[in-house]
Amino acid sequence: MDSLDIPEDRESRIGEIVVVGGTLAGWAAAARLAATFGRAVGVTVLETPQDAPAADASGRVVALAPQVQGDLFDRLGLQEETWMRACSASFTLAVRYVNWRTGKAAHLSPHPLPGHAPDFFDRPFAALPECEEFPLSEFWRLRRSTGETIEPMDRACFREPPLLDALRSPRWLDGRAAVPYGWHADAELLTRLLRRTAVQRFGVRTAQGMPLGADRDGDGMLTALCTTGGTRLAGDLFLDCTGPASLLLGGVLHEPFTAVAGHPLTDRTVTVSVPHDSAVAGIEPYGTATALPYGWAWHRPLPDRIGAGLVCASAWTDEEHAVRTLCALWGLRPGSADVRVHSSPAGAARRAWVHNCVALGPAARSADPLADDGLAGVLRQLGRLVRDFPDRRFLRAPADRFNRAAAGDAAAAGDLAQLLYRAAPRADTPFWRAHRELPLSDALSACLEGHRAGLPPEPGETPLRTLLAALDPQGGPPPAALRHRTAARQAADAHFTRIRRQQRILLETLPSAQAYLHRLHTRRAPDARNEPARRAPAPSRPVTVA
Repeated sequence: MDSLDIPEDRESRIGEIVVVGGTLAGWAAAARLAATFGRAVGVTVLETPQDAPAADASGRVVALAPQVQGDLFDRLGLQEETWMRACSASFTLAVRYVNWRTGKAAHLSPHPLPGHAPDFFDRPFAALPECEEFPLSEFWRLRRSTGETIEPMDRACFREPPLLDALRSPRWLDGRAAVPYGWHADAELLTRLLRRTAVQRFGVRTAQGMPLGADRDGDGMLTALCTTGGTRLAGDLFLDCTGPASLLLGGVLHEPFTAVAGHPLTDRTVTVSVPHDSAVAGIEPYGTATALPYGWAWHRPLPDRIGAGLVCASAWTDEEHAVRTLCALWGLRPGSADVRVHSSPAGAARRAWVHNCVALGPAARSADPLADDGLAGVLRQLGRLVRDFPDRRFLRAPADRFNRAAAGDAAAAGDLAQLLYRAAPRADTPFWRAHRELPLSDALSACLEGHRAGLPPEPGETPLRTLLAALDPQGGPPPAALRHRTAARQAADAHFTRIRRQQRILLETLPSAQAYLHRLHTRRAPDARNEPARRAPAPSRPVTVA
């Protein structure tokens, strides 16, 4: 038999999807599913009162990874320039980690390291280059151990750090991409754009209210939501996109939500919007993660303001002190600034997919922002859902696969966050000392052991080992095999030389980020009614510079 002979059963098809939560994740999910399935599947979004931008997204700036263009906007027919204008977006080439190696008072500027170098390192979106089956960072470790270089790993192995220092755009003025990059965007404007696109272009329906309960069949499957105002929303598949409230997965289905052993102890986030005139001060093409005595702070610049935030642990920092600290960092008065405080204890639901309900993003897992890949993570989950889109007769297998993948993603992200706290050579406060005592996962223990023993990274370990090389450059010897591979070392030397040459060329030819963004946001947008949707040059496939 050449194919499985499965009779068609229209009654078993998923014909209606109900998305609960008009959040950024909710509207991204609704638009993505409606664009994929068209008229074959109806999509309705239940917008709850707490989804109002003023209560959820005001002052927030989201970081979008490079893959968001292909995973979402291209599928919706939204050109990069179009959605960037609509969302007051800017570029980000990397995250800059500041003061993770020096234990001093809270300050946004880098403290001096021994030898007076500033305490910061960069983690670009670009992939770490490989050479002769080894990451280039392993050859850097060899050169460092022999005294051939004192250059930091990020500046030796990546083209981006000098571009960040010079506030360069990742694109030339003709629109070509020079290096991979992501974006910072206004969360409220992005949510509105996705809502408008989903409703007007793809026919997504809307309803308003709070879920009060659900009708269920004999197998426990949800058949309809009962909402405030007496509305009843029938569906075959339900998505919980209500954020940490988890109104469907936790509130209706009562799926257990538990703490994750070993993950960071932070449980409170404070955010504020800071005025910024990029025409005067320029705009940094990166976000930052700055270590503080009792947590860490971030900033994400837009052309007209900066989204700033602070992450801390209530065990050592009360709400008033956290607000004062964030305002002091930016010269704001706590009584007049629009500061928002969110409680966010780390933990996860036992399962993200239960019966015919799938929770996306923070509705299924709350984590330190260091361990949260935001919209990119939601889109990755949606990609799995689309590929394994279920039939009502066969829900268990796709649900089990989804839950395994979600658990794996959460574990990998948690390891990355814990490594930052664990490997940072800070022990100046109880906060930092407590993180050194947390248990390690088997994967993270093996990674640390391999680093100290001079073993090259295993598949999947490269992001962790890249951070280790920056935080602990003297922590382990280079792989012994490299000392016996003369041709590989010569190839790596040529690669280092090529990176330095490309850095000089890009510094000379790329415009400033402010100049590019000013041109983007002030130039008249094409009329979308007369202009066919097309994709801007892809950031993931930059032009090669010899």
